[in-house]
Amino acid sequence: MTRENDIDYVLEKLDELIMAMKFNEAKNADLFYNMSRLFARYCGRRDTVLEKTLLMLDEATILQPEKADYHSEIAH
Repeated sequence: MTRENDIDYVLEKLDELIMAMKFNEAKNADLFYNMSRLFARYCGRRDTVLEKTLLMLDEATILQPEKADYHSEIAH
């Protein structure tokens, strides 16, 4: 992602990743949380990528709403 200049390609791949995680690891809140943190930190503050990471984080909070770490990450 850091080397790719084609933001549409990056977004497409993130969509594929999110769909694969939902299909293969639908109940793994920690995976959604950790992947959202990873991509949020390496996206170069691109708004469109941050929106995708928020989708991952939203999925984590839906799966485990009691986890304070997930909610505090949203606030950052």
